[in-house]
Amino acid sequence: MRTLFVFCILSLAASAAARAQDASSTPVPGVRAAGMGGAFTALADDASAVYWNPGGLASGAFFSLVLDRNGRDDASAGLIALGTPPLGISYYRTASGRAGDSDRSLVAHHAGVTFVQSLADRLSIGGTLKVVRGTVERAGAPASSSNKVDADIGVLAAGGLGRIGLTVHNLAAPSFRDATGGEVTLERRVRAGISLNTGRLTTVAADFDFTTTHDPAARPLREIALGAETHPSRKAWLRGGVHWNSAGDTAAPVGSIGASYAVYGSTLADAQVSFGSGEGNTGWGIGLRFVF
Repeated sequence: MRTLFVFCILSLAASAAARAQDASSTPVPGVRAAGMGGAFTALADDASAVYWNPGGLASGAFFSLVLDRNGRDDASAGLIALGTPPLGISYYRTASGRAGDSDRSLVAHHAGVTFVQSLADRLSIGGTLKVVRGTVERAGAPASSSNKVDADIGVLAAGGLGRIGLTVHNLAAPSFRDATGGEVTLERRVRAGISLNTGRLTTVAADFDFTTTHDPAARPLREIALGAETHPSRKAWLRGGVHWNSAGDTAAPVGSIGASYAVYGSTLADAQVSFGSGEGNTGWGIGLRFVF
């Protein structure tokens, strides 16, 4: 049953490649999460939880170090993060390319510290306080940079059957001006997720956005994501997923597949590939994780 479920997820991801359109959001940090189509808010249990759900550090690995990069055409995301149950330290970079008829792009560098507190036996809350340096580029104008303070907040409830998570990204919704006085905003994004343990070695997950954000061309984005992860052998993990934009006219899904392999002890090599249309939904990611 585990193999059949993962096969169905991967088949759906492959079929998405032929039908996807151009409404994917900017790549986000976390190769493992991207391999599950972004269905990771409730599953976040390694150092990438500093972005996906800071509350996940409380019930995750005792120590985790993540270094990875996701890329798609002229957009990308990179992550360096260290996580322990009470504390996390992170740096990640997101770069959004020009979409559609937009003439602006934003490169944002986030440096943060994450604090986690257990509220009950299986309930935890976490927050990442960060400094964001944003550089806005506009066609025909010099690049403009500025610094802002922002925060992410996450709550996670864990049980025997699975986990439920809620995250608020970009709580302060910082804006960055270009050289002509225009603004690009990191919009506040509220996202919920659920993960279920369908077998001893398999997890399925779903994420959905409560809020609508916008791409650089001001088109609305509100994602839904489905994913699965399985552990077929002692050293290997397989995962797959799909995500799509439920807002606006671009609802075609984008699929992804990913894998991890224990190259040495607790050191894992991660990789993922996303399948989409020629308008910018095809991407890839690689990374290393040290988890124990």
